[in-house]
Amino acid sequence: MSLFLGPIHYWLYDKIRNQEDLTEKVAVEAKEHGWIEDSKEYTKVLPKLDEVIDESNIHGWLQSQIIDAESRFARLITDVLAKGADFNELSKLAFDFGKENKAGSLNGVEDIYQYFEDFFVNGMPCDHVNQVTGRTDTELSWEMIQDIHAQYWVDGDVENYYRLRKAVMDGMLDGSECEVKMSDPYHYEIRITV
Repeated sequence: MSLFLGPIHYWLYDKIRNQEDLTEKVAVEAKEHGWIEDSKEYTKVLPKLDEVIDESNIHGWLQSQIIDAESRFARLITDVLAKGADFNELSKLAFDFGKENKAGSLNGVEDIYQYFEDFFVNGMPCDHVNQVTGRTDTELSWEMIQDIHAQYWVDGDVENYYRLRKAVMDGMLDGSECEVKMSDPYHYEIRITV
């Protein structure tokens, strides 16, 4: 990564912000249901990037923000499930969050894939976590070549992360001509259904 603050750093910070927004949505609902006592324990408001970043250590600072965001989300989901939350309710929250962040009028499977890439945290850009494995005009498949999320789920089940992320994707595509399939946490496919 660059030694200077540039577009890629804002792009990554926006992805972290999306993660924070989902965490807040779940935490607020969890507090209302009595699954947690204080939503603030799990949430964080992100100020403007250029006001807070350590410009002498841009890469390290952004990495620490990813670790913090992913760890709090994992702890939140693990804690609310331990307190009796119904996973289907969490999945509906994730789906609704996806609807709030709809993919909009994108032109085909390539655009949707890029939208997902621009939205979800998948480590640092240099990690190159997702690899496209096939593409046609109506289908695009990709593989996650390393599980960079499991490290944050030491006290919980990382499968919950992938199931919730899939629910967000489904919400993003709700009402569109496309759907996303997840055969397992490592393999995905976007296809036009009409």
